[in-house]
Amino acid sequence: MIRCVLGLVYGTVYGTAHVVPGLSGGTFLVVFGCYDVVCEAFALNFKEIKKHFFFLLFFALGTVGGIVGFVRVVTFLLGNFEVQTNLFFMGIILGSVPLILNFAAEEPRRGVSALSPLFLAAGFLLVAALFLAERFGVFGVREVQSADFVFTLKIMFYSFVAAVALVMPGISGAFVLVAFGVYEMFMNGLKALDFSLIVPACAGISIGIVAGAKLVLFLLKNFRRAVYSAVLGMVVGSVLPLFPKGFGINAATAAGGVCFAAGMGLGLVSGKRSRKSAKNSAAALYKSRKP
Repeated sequence: MIRCVLGLVYGTVYGTAHVVPGLSGGTFLVVFGCYDVVCEAFALNFKEIKKHFFFLLFFALGTVGGIVGFVRVVTFLLGNFEVQTNLFFMGIILGSVPLILNFAAEEPRRGVSALSPLFLAAGFLLVAALFLAERFGVFGVREVQSADFVFTLKIMFYSFVAAVALVMPGISGAFVLVAFGVYEMFMNGLKALDFSLIVPACAGISIGIVAGAKLVLFLLKNFRRAVYSAVLGMVVGSVLPLFPKGFGINAATAAGGVCFAAGMGLGLVSGKRSRKSAKNSAAALYKSRKP
């Protein structure tokens, strides 16, 4: 019963994260200690799906509910309380750092390698580069207006790229859509239940999630420390697009400081609860790649 409730809560947060540009759903999977489990499900590992069936079922329900049900809520919060909302999310993300360090251990009782700082820097620079590219309009805006075959292919492509990002901690799928200049169109189509957009988007997302998850799992099983060192860099880098524009000496920032502390406390508590599962996960993946 507890696993079902946790699955629903984690799924809701994961789904909600995908409608906020700059907020990574994959980051919250790491924070909650269920990143490997969900990736296995995304990669269609039916053995793991059967093992965690009820957790994943409620996680899926929460994800759909988070995406559909919280579009207007998140839009309202960002429109009226941007500083407080973004600082709360930043607190959760930075509070997860100790947990990610635990995940970076390739084998039980082993620490990070000498190359870990390089992978960490690479992960941070990747997210920072995407952020700067979007901020300075490097990608440009791609017009997608007519509901024809070309429209369908473009929607599938954008959805595929965004879906791969959904699996990667620190990279926001919504942020990818912003970079391509189609975020507003996707949000409007979702609110209006425009199936000429929703159907090809679902197809692209399905293919992208499976492909992305299989790639991530391969890397985790063979280069765990390197991957999670890069993940740590991406997670830290993900606070850049979240930094609120209205930050300064004002009442909103003061309230935001409280929200930041609350978010960091939530991240630390979630991480503390998940560290045992992180160590077990590391051990399991290490054994799975032994001959």
